[in-house]
Amino acid sequence: MIKNGFIKVGTSSPRVSVGNPIANVEVMLKALEVAKQKQLGILVFPELSVSGYTCGDLLLQTYLLQDVNRAIELLLEKNPFDGIVVVGAPISIHRNLYNCAVVIQKNEILGIIPKYYLPNDSEFYEGRWFTRGHEIVRHFDEINYLNRTVPFGDLIFENELHNVSFAVEICLDLWVASSPSSRLALNGADIILNLSTSNELFQKSRYRRDLVRVQSSKLVSGYVYCSSGVYESTTDGVFSGHSIISQIGEILTESELFSRDELNMTIADIDVSRIQFNRRRSTPFRQSGEDNMAYVQRVPFTLVVNDEYTFEKPLDETPFVPKVEEKESFEEIMNIQVAGLAKRMIHTKAQTLLIGVSGGLDSTLALLLAAKTFDLINLPRKNIIAYTIRGFGTSNRTNTNANNLMKTLGVTHHDIDLRESVLSHFKTIGHDPNQVDITYENAQARERTNILMNLANKMNGLVLGTGNMSELALGWCTYNGDHMSMYAINAGVPKTLVKFMVKQFMLLESATLTNNAEDAELLQYTLADILDTPISPELLNTEQNTEEIIGKYEIHDFILYHMLNNGDTEDRIFDLMKIAFKDDFDEEKLLEYLQIFYRRFYSQQFKRSALPDGPKVLDISLSPRTDWRMPSDAEYRRRLS
Repeated sequence: MIKNGFIKVGTSSPRVSVGNPIANVEVMLKALEVAKQKQLGILVFPELSVSGYTCGDLLLQTYLLQDVNRAIELLLEKNPFDGIVVVGAPISIHRNLYNCAVVIQKNEILGIIPKYYLPNDSEFYEGRWFTRGHEIVRHFDEINYLNRTVPFGDLIFENELHNVSFAVEICLDLWVASSPSSRLALNGADIILNLSTSNELFQKSRYRRDLVRVQSSKLVSGYVYCSSGVYESTTDGVFSGHSIISQIGEILTESELFSRDELNMTIADIDVSRIQFNRRRSTPFRQSGEDNMAYVQRVPFTLVVNDEYTFEKPLDETPFVPKVEEKESFEEIMNIQVAGLAKRMIHTKAQTLLIGVSGGLDSTLALLLAAKTFDLINLPRKNIIAYTIRGFGTSNRTNTNANNLMKTLGVTHHDIDLRESVLSHFKTIGHDPNQVDITYENAQARERTNILMNLANKMNGLVLGTGNMSELALGWCTYNGDHMSMYAINAGVPKTLVKFMVKQFMLLESATLTNNAEDAELLQYTLADILDTPISPELLNTEQNTEEIIGKYEIHDFILYHMLNNGDTEDRIFDLMKIAFKDDFDEEKLLEYLQIFYRRFYSQQFKRSALPDGPKVLDISLSPRTDWRMPSDAEYRRRLS
């Protein structure tokens, strides 16, 4: 049901027999058996799912309301499910009829919530049968139902042991300007459940999807929306069973429209830990919570930890990399980076842009973006002054790729042999060139930056930085060497996303960036080889593979994502790593990578504190001026149990 901050939730829009509550509950019991097998924590049924929504004036008949009561008693008696089940039912309270959600666990009714806002126009006539719940909840916080005293009205259901809470609203309550879910979320509900019966009209499903997605984003919450299915369709109304599970603006899953499956179930994993972290870091959410504090009843419920918890979808090994709408995502990221560089070029009135091109992924992306920027602001590409600055470890492969890249893009190209300059520097500082150590490596990186900076002054230009967010997280850069530039165009882009961008440039932009088919083919070939080249700083005259030293960037980006985006602990990240990478790495290696990441992340903050400007691209950043303000001397204490 719950594990490590994840709770499995589901919806069911089952076959309904309109006006036959006993038959409807019998089908619900089948869905609850599946929920038990799938080990859900919460299962939601549609609005008025016990009676059927389209009963019309039958809702006023005494026998139907009596049947509803008997059906709910049957559900309580035979419920096989340990988790939370929420059903919709018409309930008579103080002689008025209310459209209600009934929250059940095992054989107990935990609470009843009335619908606050009733549609009474177009094809909906709920005002004909029901009284809206907006007023009664101000006067009663419990009612007597089925000879039980039941919490009623504004309710938040809480499990203190696992720090999980949810609340309920019904259909139109979501669509109004001031939804009950807003008040409930601001007063602590992590997840909102919505029982609905929304008819299907042309393009309404798109609007409904956006509404649920945006509401979950505004409320920084999970949102579980369950609507009645095709078996409710009657007279002029057609229903599709559209169910949606969303989390902080992301659709986790949704049902197939017009499914005729008897149970029509949709299941997803909601990350409650992520929701709570994002609420803590969101100033607007906290301020709204202060402004909207209200009295709500807190109702306890239980959850069972499932040690064999399995995710409905495989964990994303590369969460920074777009998996859908790749072309649109590429263009959006590219436009952010290009717009940032264009502004800096125009503002500083720089006439040239200088960049060191190594033949690696980062400098390749930076050069491609520079070319797009110069085209945008109508500067000739020859004003991009690109340098191959060869050191002791520069390989023929990367040097050839760098030269081909610059040739096909039509930028000005110079080649500098760094070795003599570095040897002279060694002599100045009294370093033995045969001693291959950190001084040997960093002197090359700093000399490259020194040359570029001074050439930029000479040419009225800017030095374009190439380093990426993953390197900044790990401190895998030389302080005041490749760490420094006049604009760090890739500082907001993790390594896995750099690779994605270069691949998209290869697939989509090779022809537009070149003047003829021959150059386009060469550019595409070069980019493909760059993508296939092992990552290396090439500072030694022996083979030097970065990922053999610090670990795979895919894993480090996975850790970085879950730490910054979700606020996850080391324990939680390690558990997720073991699931995501179980087929590729053993636990010992994953633990080694995790320890490398955290040790380096803490010790290298001083580099991030002195980071040059660069465009923020993702929702998270390591810039000290945007998302990440960490003391350079914070002490790392291993927190892995």
